[in-house]
Amino acid sequence: MARSAIIAGGGIGGLATAAALAQRGWDVTVYERQPELRAAGSGIYIWENGLRVLEALGAYEEATEGAFHGTHFEQRDHRNEIIESSAIAADKRLLTVLRSRLLGALKSVCERAGVKVVTHAEVIGATARGELLLASGKTVRADLAVGVDGIWSRVRQSLGLELLHEQTREGALRTMIAAGAGDFEPHEAGKYIECWNGTRRFLITPVNATQIYLALTCMQDDEARDMPRNKHLWVESFPKWAHLIDKIGEASSWGVYSVTRSRAWSAGCTAIVGDAAHAQPPNLGQGGGMAMQNGLALAVALEQARDARDIPAALEAWERAERPLIEHCQRWSVLYGEVTYLPDDVRSRVIRSAMSDEWVASQVFMAANSSPTGTAAAVR
Repeated sequence: MARSAIIAGGGIGGLATAAALAQRGWDVTVYERQPELRAAGSGIYIWENGLRVLEALGAYEEATEGAFHGTHFEQRDHRNEIIESSAIAADKRLLTVLRSRLLGALKSVCERAGVKVVTHAEVIGATARGELLLASGKTVRADLAVGVDGIWSRVRQSLGLELLHEQTREGALRTMIAAGAGDFEPHEAGKYIECWNGTRRFLITPVNATQIYLALTCMQDDEARDMPRNKHLWVESFPKWAHLIDKIGEASSWGVYSVTRSRAWSAGCTAIVGDAAHAQPPNLGQGGGMAMQNGLALAVALEQARDARDIPAALEAWERAERPLIEHCQRWSVLYGEVTYLPDDVRSRVIRSAMSDEWVASQVFMAANSSPTGTAAAVR
């Protein structure tokens, strides 16, 4: 008889975890509180580690069809002068895609693997016995329960696993705009561009031939977050990009960044993955990658569990193996954000010096350059 798993959350991490388990013979059911599976947000960065996970799951081709494959990541200062422009090595890919396309690809993989999805099913708690408690009053139980239910995870909270949930002082407005001829100068083609001015950042990310993802980062109390009414403040800070800022309409979402840390990633037969366990600011573009990577690693670790009695020990081994890299990525993502508070000229010198240092670069890109558990056999 197939072992059973129930998952709280039908987002990117939840579906990746579900697919990885189902492909290994588990009977998997995903519980999603929304009326349908849909992605919140706009574009998403997928570095080499995340792309390897998609390949291992069989979702790569669909997820990355038409995706923007950048050649450089460039940072500019308040005068629009280049601070640093790093070439992205051919064997260390970085693609940007629509979140909806990524979610759709993972959904397709889940369907092929026989994953069942229950919508309109809000999870409000869990137990260490592999149970999820639903808002309807129903309790569902399986050999394994997994909470991939985001930064406000009710699974994490109900199991008493939370050590810290902290929101940063800054957040971002995220939106999509239509790409047009003349948006970029010839020397800007193929680049992801991040511009700094004071405590404001403007990130420009093509996601395909027709769309550009913009992220406008500022402090929570900055009046510039009131969009589109205060669009002019962003134009003042980044006049070179006024033509892109002018395209921003009403469809922009504001959200602050969160950091979550947990005393453990599991209790008994119930685990937590993704933002529920290890949320990080998006500074390294690894939130989605780490969730998918850890979900796949969880499924691989459970291959060693011969029956339900072995699951707690397998979950503990999974955490011991994966936690160091994920917490390393989380620390460096937080550290990267600290340069926001430096004076402009000082920040430029710090970024230029740091990113030219081989050791610092190796730390920043350690997760991106890693070989995720379960991807060794994936064919590129």
